Amino acid sequence: MSRLEEFLALPNVTDVVEEIYVNKRLGTFKVKPMTNAQYNEYLARCRGKYTREGVNFDNGKYNLLIVSNHVVDPDFSNAEFLAKAGFTNPRDFINAKFKAGEIQDIAEKIAEISGIGGDIEEKIEEAKN
Repeated sequence: MSRLEEFLALPNVTDVVEEIYVNKRLGTFKVKPMTNAQYNEYLARCRGKYTREGVNFDNGKYNLLIVSNHVVDPDFSNAEFLAKAGFTNPRDFINAKFKAGEIQDIAEKIAEISGIGGDIEEKIEEAKN
């Protein structure tokens, strides 16, 4: 099989699902990686106004976008699941049920399987500039 055929045989990024271990309290989740378009969209949505100090960037919003859109099991976007828990949207649920560090850890693991890897804070700083 040629390299091109091998490459074409790879599954689409949107079809890849991986399991990550979060911590003892939360256990494991099934997650899907970000596409390049999603990554760029999240950066754009979290980038604030330009100031003398640089660009404001909402890290919390960025992490919530990643977690709410890329954790597939449990499915935080399931309306029935959210209603049973007393919430109307995934972000409110995640903010109420997860510790701040857990949200960041999950987002970093999703970024890593998305090929972003390394320190996500460094990537955000690059995006600001």
